[in-house]
Amino acid sequence: MSGGLRGLTARTFGRTSLYLPEVDSTNRYLKERGADLPNGAVCYTGRQIAGRGRLGRGWTAPDGEALALSLLVKPATHTALLAPLCGLAAAKALSALGGRDFSIKWPNDILCSGRKVCGILCETCWPDAEGFAVAGVGVNLRQTEGWFQQAGLPHAASVAMLTGRILSLEETAAVFLNELEPLWERLQRDGFAPLRAEYETHCATVGREVRVLNPDGTLRMEGRAVGVAEDGNLIVSTGGTRVRVNAGEVSVRGIAGYFDV
Repeated sequence: MSGGLRGLTARTFGRTSLYLPEVDSTNRYLKERGADLPNGAVCYTGRQIAGRGRLGRGWTAPDGEALALSLLVKPATHTALLAPLCGLAAAKALSALGGRDFSIKWPNDILCSGRKVCGILCETCWPDAEGFAVAGVGVNLRQTEGWFQQAGLPHAASVAMLTGRILSLEETAAVFLNELEPLWERLQRDGFAPLRAEYETHCATVGREVRVLNPDGTLRMEGRAVGVAEDGNLIVSTGGTRVRVNAGEVSVRGIAGYFDV
C-alpha cells in the first residue's frame, strides 16, 4: 500500500513510498519492480522475513521492531558511492533521533556504544543501459536485550535499548531520507572529495588498528586505518605502505574483534 512519510522534507527521495505489512526482502521487492518505479521510490516494512546483508549474510526484521527500507536510485551513474553516503546519512539521522552519538564502522555498519544498530546493502541492476541502484537499510528500533541474546547476536542492539527512545518506522525512514538526499545531490555535483572529511569524522574505523579478512575469514593484512579514499575504499597503512581496501572483497575487524572499533 502507498502513502506519504510524515516529516519528509526530501524533494525526491521517498515522495513515492510503499509500506509493506510483510515482505521477504525490501531490496528484492524494488529490484523486481525498479524498471517501472520512479527515481527516489521507497518501500519499507516492519516485518522482513528473508532479508540479506553484505557478503550474503541473512537479516530478518521482527514484526514492528525494526525498520527495513529500500530506496530506488535511477540511473545507476555514481552509485558506487551510494553505500558510504547511506552510512553517513544513517549515522546522522540516528544521532539526531536518538540523542546519542552513532558512528560508522567502515564501510556502512552503524554502531552506538560499540554495538551494531544498523546495516546497509546497496545493489545495482542493469535491465537497460541506464540501470538503477537499490539501497537497503535495516535499523534495529525496539528489540530487547533478551531478543538479541536469543537470536545469537550479543553484540547487536536496538535504538530503544541504547537511548530509551521508541522510534516509529515512518519517522526513522523520513529523517534518514532527509539526511541522504542532500548528500547525494552534493555527490552528483561535486564528487566524493568534499564529503570525505565528513564521512571520516563519523567513521569509528579511521585511526584504529584493524585486521582485514578475506571472505573465508582468513587474514589478508593487519594495519592502521588512516582514511577513506575518494572512491570510498578504506586506506590501511601496513608495513610502511598504504593499501586501499575494497568493501566488496573483504571484512574489516578491530584487533580485538568486530566491535572494538
